[in-house]
Amino acid sequence: MIVLVGASASGKTELAKQLYQSFGYTKCITTTTREPRINEVDGIDYHFLTKEAFHDLMDKDAFYEVTTYNGYFYGIQKHDVNDKGVIIVDPHGANTLVDKAQDHVFVVFVETSEKLRKKRMLLRGDALDLIEKRLHHDAEVFQKQAFKRIDLLIHNEEHTLIELAETVHHTYQIFLKG
Repeated sequence: MIVLVGASASGKTELAKQLYQSFGYTKCITTTTREPRINEVDGIDYHFLTKEAFHDLMDKDAFYEVTTYNGYFYGIQKHDVNDKGVIIVDPHGANTLVDKAQDHVFVVFVETSEKLRKKRMLLRGDALDLIEKRLHHDAEVFQKQAFKRIDLLIHNEEHTLIELAETVHHTYQIFLKG
């Protein structure tokens, strides 16, 4: 499974879409308690749940991992993980998956400058106060030393999405051959 990690608006979601379209990967859908953004669809982008429903699943040991981000719960349900899947998580999620799935997890850290990430968040309509909070939070959370393992570090600044997806796919194929 490919695990994509990066700060807000680093391009990880668009990179994942390119991996699905160009190389036939599938999405491992994350579960969250946050409200859907415009154009997000339940069961496709995320499983959107109430906090109560989320806690019920936690009590049933349905998750590989659970984390909080900006006051919302996020989790990876065990039934949503698949062998040719791509999942987007934070460093804690990546570390948990490395611990639980070990050699079956390929961690890709997507780096993008703060300036470009802020521009992307403004373009998608995020509120400026929320952008500033995310940038501050992400500067603390998304540091390389927070990871138990990074298998591929990519810089999403000067390459096209297809070039980045090709790099991820080909490096992952080498990783699988071990």
